[in-house]
Amino acid sequence: MKQILKDPIILCLLISLGSLYGLILFNYIGRYKSYALQVEKFFIYVFLITIAGATGATIMPFPKLHPRALSNVAITPTTVMIQLAFYGMIVMILSPRLRYTLRDMVSVANVLLVRDPFLITTLILIGLSRFWSDTPDVTFKTSLVYLATSLVAIYVGKQYSWSELFEIGKVVSLILLLVSFGYSFTSSGKDFEGAWVGIIGHKNQFCFVTLFGAIIWFVNALYYPRSRNFSIFVFVLSLIAINQGKSGAAKVLVVCLLALWFYLGTAKKLPSQWAFVSVVLFMIVSVCLTIIVTENLKFIVVDTLNKDLTITGRTDFWPLIIDKLNERPFLGYGIDGFWQPWRDADNPARSIVVIKTQFVPPHSHNGFLDLACDLGYVGLVVFMGSFFTSIAKAVTYLGRAPMPEAGLPLLLLTYILMTNLTETGLLGVTSLWFWYIVIAVRTSLDTANNSVREQPYYIQDDLTVAQRR
Repeated sequence: MKQILKDPIILCLLISLGSLYGLILFNYIGRYKSYALQVEKFFIYVFLITIAGATGATIMPFPKLHPRALSNVAITPTTVMIQLAFYGMIVMILSPRLRYTLRDMVSVANVLLVRDPFLITTLILIGLSRFWSDTPDVTFKTSLVYLATSLVAIYVGKQYSWSELFEIGKVVSLILLLVSFGYSFTSSGKDFEGAWVGIIGHKNQFCFVTLFGAIIWFVNALYYPRSRNFSIFVFVLSLIAINQGKSGAAKVLVVCLLALWFYLGTAKKLPSQWAFVSVVLFMIVSVCLTIIVTENLKFIVVDTLNKDLTITGRTDFWPLIIDKLNERPFLGYGIDGFWQPWRDADNPARSIVVIKTQFVPPHSHNGFLDLACDLGYVGLVVFMGSFFTSIAKAVTYLGRAPMPEAGLPLLLLTYILMTNLTETGLLGVTSLWFWYIVIAVRTSLDTANNSVREQPYYIQDDLTVAQRR
């Protein structure tokens, strides 16, 4: 592939062909406004598949399209050109629609500033973290990529209602499941122990991504009878994939998230204050049960879930990471400033090694701990302020809107919380961070007024109007 792209004639032909198709799409979107929404959704699907989980899809061409590659110290000029051309083409194609849909971005920013100032502060810390990083150039590039991803998520969150976001989640999860299911029957779709990794590249991330789809399709089976049989089929297929992925934590989370969904029916009937307290308590109990099951119960952990008693050594190196974090407790090491193996002796994480196995972790295996390494305890506290604010907004929305849309924010927040206990992906160019931003934005808009805001924008006759689709 690299040799082909190095040929100037072939490269020019590919660029010309891509430009031609881009102009054709641009023309259709400009002339036929009804196509604009579908094309935009298609690009959202592609983007979410590209950044799926914490690793992203590993089959070509998705690694070349992953925005995280732009901050890679070993990135090649060819990859930079491909990415800039690809995303530039998307902006150009969608520009007839974006001229109208971006008009309310200032208003959305004002709502976020009032409804979720902690999120705005977190984004500001990300942008400023180069000033306290030991590698400011690396941090600056990575911060720009994080902020660009956040901007896309803000746009999606403000533009689409929960019913539409529900559909987007179903489509993306179904594509990932079916492709991964087939791919896992090949040697490339398994790890060295035979566990399925699909097109995600790691068994835990594969299981967590599949878990997301399983819960979404289970909810769809409950509320949409016409597609119930197909939804149950997808749910069962997802459970099979999770079992083949051999992730004990994912199996526990299936039970926790299903229990949460049925519990939300009770919480919906409570006053907002009591509903908030009850949901937080449910999350705390779920976290405790998950830790107990995956770490301490020998029979369940070893014989049933195929896990060791220290979550594959995580509890061995977490104290080491906390010790390093305590050396720079306030603002941390800056975005992408802690895990830097290419710096050898200057790598801040060089001493993070599990002595008994000599395992060198590539990250903290805990999203909250990784966030603290990047932004310090200040950043962690600010983000947690945003997280609890989002829970409060989600509880308010739960009491106002009909199910299943009303329960989706709390379901996704719990999913994000639980999956980051033993894996990373909370902050970064990941689907977890993307969905968190979407939740924060959507719930801010939904609770900004006394009535639920469910009128996203779309283009019709060169005007931006609001209508429930």
